[in-house]
Amino acid sequence: MQQGMLSSVLLSATLLMGVPAVTATEMPPQRVEQWLQEPQVHDKVAELLQFVVEDDIDGLNFALQRLSLPVQEVSRYLLLKKLEDQNLILTPKMALFVEQQKSMVPTYQVLERGDGYEFSVPAFNYPAIAHRLLKQWQQDQSTLAFVLEAERGELILKEWLSGSEYQVQAREALLIRELDSLSPEAVKMMSDQLTQEAVTSWLPSSEVMVRLSQVSESAEVYKLLWLMKSDYHSENELVRLATVGDEFAVTQIMQASSNPSLKELAISELTKVRPMSSQVREFLIAKMAISEDARFIAGELARQGYSSWLEELASSNQKVNSRAILSVLSQ
Repeated sequence: MQQGMLSSVLLSATLLMGVPAVTATEMPPQRVEQWLQEPQVHDKVAELLQFVVEDDIDGLNFALQRLSLPVQEVSRYLLLKKLEDQNLILTPKMALFVEQQKSMVPTYQVLERGDGYEFSVPAFNYPAIAHRLLKQWQQDQSTLAFVLEAERGELILKEWLSGSEYQVQAREALLIRELDSLSPEAVKMMSDQLTQEAVTSWLPSSEVMVRLSQVSESAEVYKLLWLMKSDYHSENELVRLATVGDEFAVTQIMQASSNPSLKELAISELTKVRPMSSQVREFLIAKMAISEDARFIAGELARQGYSSWLEELASSNQKVNSRAILSVLSQ
């Protein structure tokens, strides 16, 4: 009890009195935990957080510098951790403060030992948190710039999706993530840049085209998607459209079947849409007039429970390849 009271008195004195900075010092893990749980340190961090709310970087730096070690270092760590945990949006001035923390070298180290190795890591690794906060801040700034350019009609998609491989990938991910937050006018502006070209000399990746197709719900954008080389993204979009199953979605699946590498998947997904519309029936009947397609289509329809309809077609419709259909039914 007396030892605990003495510890609190010493801590209070430490909070108010500065001591000279020391070089890298080892701190036992148990002591690290004690500092992280110390109520008076958390009270001090609450005071520091108020400077953040007021966007007072000078006051924040001054308040931190008045603290002695190790309280100063624990407070830096807990303050940045609170900013990260609460997902606070950094102002430009606070981003500068966080940048300063990123370049600082922590004083206290913890020695970690394993099977045949040992190494030191920061006891209060605030530079690592600062790095993550800055990365998030930079992403937020990029997102804001993208949204503003798109809404103003100033975003030239071909130019914006150019650059190094890393830059293009980052911007594609941003577009896919934020596209549905844009106004219909901004989305149409981007779509028109692709669909109104007399000659299509450039298209974004299939992943971007799929997302642009979904959000714009433009038949013209989908038309370009189905002309592209098929891949995982375009195939997944066919499956998604089949689950939607409305007239627009079904029309897009039929359009996709004109791409040889998507044809079988498109037809397979069409046979799964319930109920089957007259539009789809007529489409499949027309396709079954082609001998190389009739067997595959009949097989897919039979798997979906349309055997009786196929028998009726084979006996009454002279346009379909009856031999191929009956061959499938006999198996």
